[in-house]
Amino acid sequence: MTRKHFIKLAELIKNNSRLANVRNNPLFVIDQREFVDGLCEFLKSENQNFDTKRFREATGEILGA
Repeated sequence: MTRKHFIKLAELIKNNSRLANVRNNPLFVIDQREFVDGLCEFLKSENQNFDTKRFREATGEILGA
């Protein structure tokens, strides 16, 4: 991975995280759907053969057919 990739990952985490109160503990949580949407968009722009459906299945977001 290049510096550009690390910068994009940090940006996606920053833009899709929020502070939440979980059992009276403040924690940062990431909106998985928005994060994965942005990540897939970036990965597709880097590699036209990137398979979004296969990636989403690998993350457990969608179940294989």
